Amino acid sequence: MKKRILLIVLIGFLTKIYSQDKKIEFQLSLGPTLSIPKTSELTNTNVDGSPEIKSSINIGAYILPSFNYLINENSSIDFGIGFYLDRFSIEDKMGAITNKGNRNISQIQIPVNYNFHFGQDKSYHFGIGGFTSFLISAKEKGDTTADPTQIIDPNDPVFSNPTASYNNDIKDNYNSVSFGAFIQLKKFFSFSSEKRGFILLKINQYINSIKNNDSDSDLSQYIEFKNEKEPTTVNLGIGIII
Repeated sequence: MKKRILLIVLIGFLTKIYSQDKKIEFQLSLGPTLSIPKTSELTNTNVDGSPEIKSSINIGAYILPSFNYLINENSSIDFGIGFYLDRFSIEDKMGAITNKGNRNISQIQIPVNYNFHFGQDKSYHFGIGGFTSFLISAKEKGDTTADPTQIIDPNDPVFSNPTASYNNDIKDNYNSVSFGAFIQLKKFFSFSSEKRGFILLKINQYINSIKNNDSDSDLSQYIEFKNEKEPTTVNLGIGIII
């Protein structure tokens, strides 16, 4: 809550400072985020039941207030501070046990990028940049199931109910501060004679958001552990110039 209040105060302060500068525009965009499917094999073994995590498409959301500084008619710089909720559908398998659910990652992101303007009226902006992410929360909720065909004694009363629900706080699995890179494309248009807006397509690649597997495990002398693949997300947004 404190981070969100600080974000609003900072945005208001910067808006007041730069509102008189014709080279600077205040932009506000929002829309859904889509997670890109990935499969992470967590060991180097090919044995059936080796641990792996599959992520599939899920829909989150973002809101990003930002400033655009015009360098010249062909280029500009964006700087923003926004809230992002990335969501992933997860299937986490290890032996006979499968966890299947949804993972929600909330964060404050600070993206900075350089834009190249092109098109007949310079209404297309192609941007390349990076971002710093500050983790707010990370939770995973779903169901755990056991496959009786892979259990040594399927009649064991422990496995009489092969499905159980879980709701885990997984914040410790993520770095509190992480970095990433992105590319984006904006198309500007006019709402009216006085108001302009844009549509946005942005692809984000996280670099170090997930903590490494523990290499100090006793099993590490027999098995090579691998890290879960870093997430990739796509933002689809609509924005307005204020």
